[in-house]
Amino acid sequence: MRYAAMPPVKTEELTTGADTTHLATAGDDRGEPLLLLHGTGPGATGALSFQPLLPSLTTYRCIVPDLVGFGRSSHPETLPAGPGPWFARRVEAVLQLLDELGLDRVHVVGHSYGARVALELIICAPERVRRAVLVSAGGTPVKANTQKLTAFYENPSAAAMRAMVSAQLSRLDVSGLDDYLGERFAVAAQPEVRRSFEAAMAPGEPAPVYDGPVLAAVRHAILAVHGKDDATISPAASLFLAEHLPRSDLHLFAHCGHLMQFEVPPQLGTLIHEFVAAG
Repeated sequence: MRYAAMPPVKTEELTTGADTTHLATAGDDRGEPLLLLHGTGPGATGALSFQPLLPSLTTYRCIVPDLVGFGRSSHPETLPAGPGPWFARRVEAVLQLLDELGLDRVHVVGHSYGARVALELIICAPERVRRAVLVSAGGTPVKANTQKLTAFYENPSAAAMRAMVSAQLSRLDVSGLDDYLGERFAVAAQPEVRRSFEAAMAPGEPAPVYDGPVLAAVRHAILAVHGKDDATISPAASLFLAEHLPRSDLHLFAHCGHLMQFEVPPQLGTLIHEFVAAG
């Protein structure tokens, strides 16, 4: 996807424990570090997920990895199938990434599945996180509707990718949508990407779910953001976070679905910038 005001993006490969993490960075190298964690789905990557927001976040040192099993990061072949083992491996790689970069604490933005990873960081390594923005958050007792994601590989095609992404949007007048779809389908078509996605979505040990008592112990300042028309994860998920997180603010966007970073990028980017800066 191309944007007129897109800041330069640098990429590199870093050793993160047992894995290699593909990392994109943008913004001000001297700015406060802002870790952006992407969601799940065939062909998802960090850069593809967050490109629309980067023009609003140029004062931060934006750290945008591909999670393990996505994009150009490692695709483990011996990891047990099921959401739990893959989730744990991804969280560990993120912590290893912070160590490799020499970062003691970061602000975090997590989208969808990435918000679940962010919550795990907050709960299991609270000293590593400052403020957090959870966008279209997964990981609460509110169940996600992943049918279209898991069905994609039954008949993978450019048309199937368009249908899957369109189902996550409330509006279809999205700038650069065709470029995004083409780039994401090219990633999804890679055999190792398919294998990792299907293994992580297979039956097995579940990923953790963060209920009320767990969230009540969190002392971080958190902003929950959701689209009111989200058909993938109901806005009830962010309402749940706002109810149970002691220091949580809540913002709902009208006429937005699950991919708000494409539907209202300037508004969402400004909201994230201002919330993080307030810390």
